Amino acid sequence: MDCSQPYLIDWLTLRLPISAKSHPAIYQRVAAFAGHIVSCDSTGEVAWTKRTLDIDALRSDSPGLYWQLTGDGTSDVLVIGASPASLEHGLNVWGSLDIQHCAKVLIDHASRCLQILLPEFDHWQCRRIDVTSNYALPDAASVKHALAQLLVSAGARRRPSSHNRGGDTVYWNPGSDLSKGKAYHKGPQVLHLWKKNKLDHLPEEIELLNQVIRLEHTRGARWFRRLEEAGQRWQDLNEEKLIGLHTEFFTPLIADGIEVKNMEREHIVKAIMTANQCSENQARAAFSTYRNIRADGYEVTKDSMSRRTFTHHQTLLFRAGVSQQHLRDAVVIPFTRVRFELARPVSNWEDIRRAA
Repeated sequence: MDCSQPYLIDWLTLRLPISAKSHPAIYQRVAAFAGHIVSCDSTGEVAWTKRTLDIDALRSDSPGLYWQLTGDGTSDVLVIGASPASLEHGLNVWGSLDIQHCAKVLIDHASRCLQILLPEFDHWQCRRIDVTSNYALPDAASVKHALAQLLVSAGARRRPSSHNRGGDTVYWNPGSDLSKGKAYHKGPQVLHLWKKNKLDHLPEEIELLNQVIRLEHTRGARWFRRLEEAGQRWQDLNEEKLIGLHTEFFTPLIADGIEVKNMEREHIVKAIMTANQCSENQARAAFSTYRNIRADGYEVTKDSMSRRTFTHHQTLLFRAGVSQQHLRDAVVIPFTRVRFELARPVSNWEDIRRAA
């Protein structure tokens, strides 16, 4: 399957209503795991099982395939969920936007995990889809600048929040089962998975991912139930429709693009506060150190205050997207122009190289 295109399906959750009468072999195979979630690795072997209520609480970067049996014993449902790109390619940087193909990838893998032939995708319901796009910026600092801009954006109805102290992820409507989204720095996310032994391999182009900001949009169970009530089929969500959903969600947030340039004092202070979850006084103190470095130079400013305070202020500035080079170079302005446009995602590694 050609995955050289700018959007991909990064997660699917499918469900199949079953019973001892309608699907006796499948029901017998999974009944013992009622109330549990089962994780299977890329070979189909069971990695772990544990009690859980909601498979869609899993992040889209969760490796492998997950399945569970839910219900009351009379109307039970087999639920499977995974990143089709991760199952098919080992890493979810690039992938397919063909929903029927992605559903087949999940169902085929689930058949191997359960060691039983499962019905084709027309028999399943869909309850979650994540549609994702990648955008290339010149360097990692540019990505952090763009994320900092998203964090302090006041133009959208959906308010962003950060769950990472480093400010590497921005969430909108994180608890919604209808429509939600997030933006994050792809490079650190992949390295985190690698350090946690959740990836089989790292791509040779891993350094290029430090230039990538990723926009992920999720349509959840409530949206799919409404789709069914309107007499429509999830299997008919073609690439154009899925791109439309992604664009519809992010357009009010991104508009004509994200641009960070010559940020005013209050905007920088807000960026420091948001990225570090610190007080306004702490952010203003860090900004004062930043301003002194700009006026007097790095070494002079460093020698004028305690080592502990200077190091602390540096850390606050780094998390807000200022690099070591920016602080040491009195000519380069950290908050220079950075831009990515919603309509111009990248399709391959070469696109990212050209952005450097």
